[in-house]
Amino acid sequence: MRERIDLRAPVPIRIYLVGFACLWVGLLVAAGIRSPSDAAITSVMAALGTVFIIRIWSIRLVADESGLLVRNFFRTWRFRWDEVEDFRLGRPIMGMPVGWVIHALLRNGEVVTPDITTYSGFPFSGKARQEQKLKRLREWLPRQD
Repeated sequence: MRERIDLRAPVPIRIYLVGFACLWVGLLVAAGIRSPSDAAITSVMAALGTVFIIRIWSIRLVADESGLLVRNFFRTWRFRWDEVEDFRLGRPIMGMPVGWVIHALLRNGEVVTPDITTYSGFPFSGKARQEQKLKRLREWLPRQD
């Protein structure tokens, strides 16, 4: 039986995000209190930083009965299973030297790369680990008889 897949950032990265968010906002609030003339700009920077960190935190891929949800940094997609043709393993974009990513191939010819699969670095996106995720995702594809 297929089980729901919910890929999120690894725990060490989520811990880092929380720590960085606290440091970022804390430093900006401290700077705004110390220099009231800069309070407006530090408030805007704290708000933007908070929004970016929340969006990074929400990056995920969900595969369940209703279809495939891909929540990337800038955009979120929802696909029914009849729109998804296959999944493929590939190299990361933007010249990242290490890691493997999963690409979702759509029946209309588009390719969507879930940001969550681009966490590069040796412990998080080794080829064997990504192949396991790929196999689990392919179990959700409709049977081609």
